[in-house]
Amino acid sequence: MLIKEPIEKFKNFIRAFGATRLLLQKAHESGFLIEGLVLYASLVDGFCRVCLVLKEQIEKHTDAINEKYIYQNEGEANFNERAIYKQAFDRKIIGKELYEELNTLYDIRNKVIHRFFIGEVEYSHLEIVCNRYELVYKELWDITYDLEAKQIDENVGMTIKGSKITETDKAEIHQDIVRKIKSFSERNLAKTLNCTSVEEIIEFASKKELLIECVCGHAKIMHVDFKILDKNKFFNFDDGLTKCLTTGCGCSCYKSSGREKV
Repeated sequence: MLIKEPIEKFKNFIRAFGATRLLLQKAHESGFLIEGLVLYASLVDGFCRVCLVLKEQIEKHTDAINEKYIYQNEGEANFNERAIYKQAFDRKIIGKELYEELNTLYDIRNKVIHRFFIGEVEYSHLEIVCNRYELVYKELWDITYDLEAKQIDENVGMTIKGSKITETDKAEIHQDIVRKIKSFSERNLAKTLNCTSVEEIIEFASKKELLIECVCGHAKIMHVDFKILDKNKFFNFDDGLTKCLTTGCGCSCYKSSGREKV
């Protein structure tokens, strides 16, 4: 099933599904359980959000996309995961058992992230949690598919019956997924880092190659003290170079290894 051309923010939202599954596969192959746990939590949240969009379109007989479910503007409040689960339950998208499991797994996710040092969490425990998340993922996949099928049957919403996907389509989908993992966009980088001067970040980051690795193995950006943004209107990132900010790294200065950080 394919969807009509969505708004740019929805494109970003949709490409995250493919990127997350790809990263999950890599995490599974490498045995990175904490990364897998975090990715699963994001993925099921994404499924609940897209289900809310699909359900609302069916109920209102529209193909408009409710932005509040798929994008959060900087500084604006948005629905957190638990609020999304609750809305999905209240609108009868998910049942009570799935709703309770989502909340239980999110409690575990928080315990792992915030209480790994101060609780009884063991790394090996996460394999069981990830397996439970995979079952939830499959259930939400089916729910999403059913909502898409209903949109097609009722000829309402953004879902349309698609023709066979061509090799060109597959290539474009792959490019979208790659862009969500690494787009080379300094503007996106600035947003992620909460930098206040986006235009200056774009200008200088492109020149200074902030993703080039240091000899310590961490990206140059981990050697930049971004307080320099508060001090100077016009600046050079090299003026803000400092010791590596990565936890546990003792590198006292940046020296390029010539390798780009992926």
